[in-house]
Amino acid sequence: MDFREADRRHDELKRQLEGGTISAEEFDAQRQQLMVQDDQGRWWAKSRETGEWNYHDGSSWVRGTPPGYQPSPTPPVESAPDRPPLLEQGERSPQTALSDTVPVQDQDRSKQRRGVPPWLIIAAGLLGVVVLAGIGIVAATLGGGSPSERAASEEAASEEAAPEEASRPAPGYALFEHDSRALSVEVPSEWDERVVIDAEGEKGRASWSSFLNDGESAGPSMTAVNDIYSWRNGTAGHQGMYMVASKKLAQNYTDDELFASGPNDYSSSCEAGTPQDFDRPPYSGRIMVWENCGGDSDHMATVLAAAPEGRECVVVLQIGGYFRTQTDEDKLQHVLDTFKADCDRID
Repeated sequence: MDFREADRRHDELKRQLEGGTISAEEFDAQRQQLMVQDDQGRWWAKSRETGEWNYHDGSSWVRGTPPGYQPSPTPPVESAPDRPPLLEQGERSPQTALSDTVPVQDQDRSKQRRGVPPWLIIAAGLLGVVVLAGIGIVAATLGGGSPSERAASEEAASEEAAPEEASRPAPGYALFEHDSRALSVEVPSEWDERVVIDAEGEKGRASWSSFLNDGESAGPSMTAVNDIYSWRNGTAGHQGMYMVASKKLAQNYTDDELFASGPNDYSSSCEAGTPQDFDRPPYSGRIMVWENCGGDSDHMATVLAAAPEGRECVVVLQIGGYFRTQTDEDKLQHVLDTFKADCDRID
C-alpha cells in the first residue's frame, strides 16, 4: 500500500465514521492498519485528529511530508446558496471573526466576509475565549480578560498539538512499565517474557540488593527477555535486559562503582571494553560493553549506570545476549534511548 492508497482508505474510513456506519473504536483499529514504510525504512501513520502524515524517528512521531508524496486530488466544493452575504456599509461585525481562512476585506476595510457559523459565535459570547487548537491552526481569543490572561492563552494555543501516535511505542516495540510507574522502557515485542515481581531474584546473590544491608531492596527492577530459560542459563540465542532504579544505590555508590560491579561484572567470562561517558539528557553516567563472552564473538553485554539531573536516584541497566545483525544492534540502542525513571515514585 502506498501513501495515496492510504489517503484514499483513510478518507473512506472518515466518511464511514461521520456517517455512523462504524464506531470510533473500529475507526481507530482500521486506521492503525494504514501505516506505510518509505524507502529509508521509516514508518508513516496518519494522525487521528488532523489526518496529517507523521513519521517515527526512532523515539517519537514527527509531523512531516512523505518523500515524493502527492496528495489525492480534492473534489471541488459546491458553493453553498445560503452563505451569509457580505456585511453592508455601516453594519456592525462581530468583535473578532474566526474562520478557516483570513477574513476578506475591501479597500476601505468596511466590508468583511463572515466565516463563523452561528453556534460558534454564541459559544464565543458565553465563554469569552475560544481556542482552536491543532497542528498548524493558530489560536485566537475573543474579548475580555486581562492582557496577561490573553497572552497566556495565546501562548498555550500557539503550540502545535502532538499527534496521538506520539505517546505510543515505536513499531515493533512494546512499553514495559513497572507496577509502581517508577521505571519504564520500550523493549522489542519479541522480548515477551517479562518479570516485575522479584526481578532482583533473576540475579540471585549477585543482585543489586545484595550490595545493601540484609533485607533491603535496591528498588523497583524489571527483566524482559525473549527466552527466560536461555537467559538464566546463558545458552545461545537469548536476548534481554535487566534494570533497577534505586535511591539507595545512588546515595551509597558512584556511577563508576556501579556500571561494572555486581550483576554488571562479567569479568569471569567476557572481555572488558573501554568505559565511556553516557549522555542522554536528562540522564548521564557511564557505559561499557563486555565482548566475546564465553569465547563467542556474538555474545556480549552492555552495562550502564546513569542518573537524572540531581542524582536523586540511579538507573543500573544491562542488555545482554547474542546480537548478530544491525537489527539486533538497533534493539539494543532503542532500550538505551527509551528507559525512564521517576525518582519521586521510588520508596
